[in-house]
Amino acid sequence: MDAYGRVTAANAVLGQELMPDEDRGDISSIRPTGWKQAKYPSVDGGWLYNRSHLIGYQLTGENANIRNLMTGTRYFNVEGMLPFENYVANYIEETGNHVRYRVTPVFEGENMLASGVYMEAFSIEDNGEGIKFNVFVPNRQPQVAIDYRTGASRGQEGPLEEDELPKLPQE
Repeated sequence: MDAYGRVTAANAVLGQELMPDEDRGDISSIRPTGWKQAKYPSVDGGWLYNRSHLIGYQLTGENANIRNLMTGTRYFNVEGMLPFENYVANYIEETGNHVRYRVTPVFEGENMLASGVYMEAFSIEDNGEGIKFNVFVPNRQPQVAIDYRTGASRGQEGPLEEDELPKLPQE
């Protein structure tokens, strides 16, 4: 964590031995920086923000670790990070090989919400033949304007204030 309480780079050597056998636990107690939840009809599932794992649960079994969770939009989490996480998980499961993996959030100035993350992966046993990527995934949501300083947002239908929202379903 940095001086503002924001997450910093997460590093791991991933392998089958780290992958969980059980479903993810409850992470709703974690409120990462920039967490100003809002609900919009244009967002899949309605809720703008997810507690996004830097290193996905399916890769390490990390649950409610504040050092591994950041505020990410639904689009960032599902359309941005998840395909790369699935790619790495499938490679590990199919080959039994290991992957050097790093996810680095990018915060501009004193912003409390990351503008995105760099995701890097390199397969070890085959010297990058199976997995090798370095991508930037922007933390954005179509049809929603986001204030990255605070996490506040504005969309076509709102937002409602967090205390006006119904209880979030268990994540």
